[in-house]
Amino acid sequence: MYEITTEKIANVKDVISKAFEDQETVFNALDFNPYFDQGGVTNAPLVMERERYEGERKERVSYPLDYGICETEERAKEISAGAALTNEEEHAINENIFEEDDTFMVVTELSDGTDSVFAVNVQQVWGQAGLHVIDFIGFFAKYEEAQQASEAADYVTFDAS
Repeated sequence: MYEITTEKIANVKDVISKAFEDQETVFNALDFNPYFDQGGVTNAPLVMERERYEGERKERVSYPLDYGICETEERAKEISAGAALTNEEEHAINENIFEEDDTFMVVTELSDGTDSVFAVNVQQVWGQAGLHVIDFIGFFAKYEEAQQASEAADYVTFDAS
């Protein structure tokens, strides 16, 4: 949970059903600091922008042996030629893509102690520079709506299981 003033909660509620640009203006005015978000990235899934993910995936499918996706030259040629990937190969590709990425889709509860709303944002670890919000998805009245928005955003989620 992220504590904000009653006035700021009112500002957020005023724009929940308005255009994204209005919501983003209010989010920026919150001066949101991810370090004060209790919970924050703790249980947040790893994500990557869809366009970047597709480029990374294409690279690995083109050179599967180089990325450790398969173990034989024969299988690498099959994959490069468009063969269907096994579940293990899919998982290996995703593990390889996401292993150095520290980008998280975060659903944050904003509260003044009485009312609550939810903000969906993307946070990224920048090494020693710390944690930063790199994208704002929107404000939502209910957690379920926020969760749906995070799943519908133009990001690919990494499932480590």
